Amino acid sequence: MNSGIKIIKRGTLGKPQSFPLRHTEKTDRERERETASTVQGWIAEWEERRHSLRVAAFGLVLALDRSRQTFGQTVTVST
Repeated sequence: MNSGIKIIKRGTLGKPQSFPLRHTEKTDRERERETASTVQGWIAEWEERRHSLRVAAFGLVLALDRSRQTFGQTVTVST
């Protein structure tokens, strides 16, 4: 919603003469920085997810190894 007061004088068309607003566009360098920052964020999220999955998988393998050791079987883990 556009709030403001509009004054219309008699004998005019009702549209005040306004100066065109300068449309500020981002420069190529700003866009590149923004894109690089976004991609770096994606990579950081991917690496964090990958690390947590590896930790969870390693924990699962260790738990399976411990449970199999109680039954006399062994599991080898290669990294």
